[in-house]
Amino acid sequence: MTANHPVARIHLNHIQANFERVKQLAPGTRLMAVIKANAYGHGVDQVAEQLKSADAYAVARVEEAIQLRSSQPNKSIVVLEGYLDSAEAAACHEHQLTPVLHSDYQLSLLSDGLPVWIKFNTGMFRLGFEPGLAGSLAEKIRPHDLQGIMSHLANADDPDHELNQRQISLFAECANAFPNAARCFGNSGAVIGIPDSIADWARPGLMLYGGAPAGDPLPELLPGMTLSAPVIAINEMQAGDAVGYGSLWEAKRPSRVAVIALGYADGYPREMPENTPVLINGQRRSLIGRVSMDMCTVLLEAGDIVQPGDHGVFWGKNLPIDEVAAAAGTISYTLMTGLGQRVVRAYG
Repeated sequence: MTANHPVARIHLNHIQANFERVKQLAPGTRLMAVIKANAYGHGVDQVAEQLKSADAYAVARVEEAIQLRSSQPNKSIVVLEGYLDSAEAAACHEHQLTPVLHSDYQLSLLSDGLPVWIKFNTGMFRLGFEPGLAGSLAEKIRPHDLQGIMSHLANADDPDHELNQRQISLFAECANAFPNAARCFGNSGAVIGIPDSIADWARPGLMLYGGAPAGDPLPELLPGMTLSAPVIAINEMQAGDAVGYGSLWEAKRPSRVAVIALGYADGYPREMPENTPVLINGQRRSLIGRVSMDMCTVLLEAGDIVQPGDHGVFWGKNLPIDEVAAAAGTISYTLMTGLGQRVVRAYG
């Protein structure tokens, strides 16, 4: 029996190959694999196990780190947002987590024996201490177990952006106050486009899963996921017939349309426009009509041999997720992390 549900097939070997590509692009650096948000939708426990050669893992929040610790008892786990209160600070101690400190309130909660990173705001203006505080911070943190300092490029996807060099210079000034501390500045965009900025640690995220930070598919990166869903009906339409909510697409001639069991409740955005590519039996076909909660519709061509149970592919090999994201005016991060609970993850 063919199950009526979408499938995200996770290619762990591709994720490993992308990790090896990071090593080639950032030789001699330590690697912090970013596996936050359930490894960008790919399954945090499975991806962590695949990438056990990473020097550390990074997640966003304490709760994520606690979950990961249960399957990875020995690996360094960095919490990029740090702790919010004394309870989370205590949890970091209990579960041997390494928080990133970015604010005075976190510093006030820091107790002996907890390894930490310090984050500086060099131009992103989200999280981080101001660079002018580097000297005083160095004194305050001296009694503690400082693992290193980090910052985040706001425009790593655009190597020529004028702010990049300013951020790199500010981070270098911060590092002067911490001469013995490791430095981490290399996200995926920096690894690919600004390798001189990487410093001692790289922390690749999106590129591990085959996404391109700049949005243009990179052939040297392999897709971490193939999203597919079954055809559940094939409709014959006559000229003048319209399909779906709002009757947005109208047949100009007799047509066949495949109805596929994937909708916005599964994470395939309602905003996907007409003509977004979908692979049917390996051939590119066009999305038509409005994506609904549980279904979408794809225009077939005259010679297509398609039957219920066949799967349409919405991104993966031969259909880069970055291309699909661009069609919807979004980014691949959004598609990867937005898959719903009804999408079954299959590993292979």
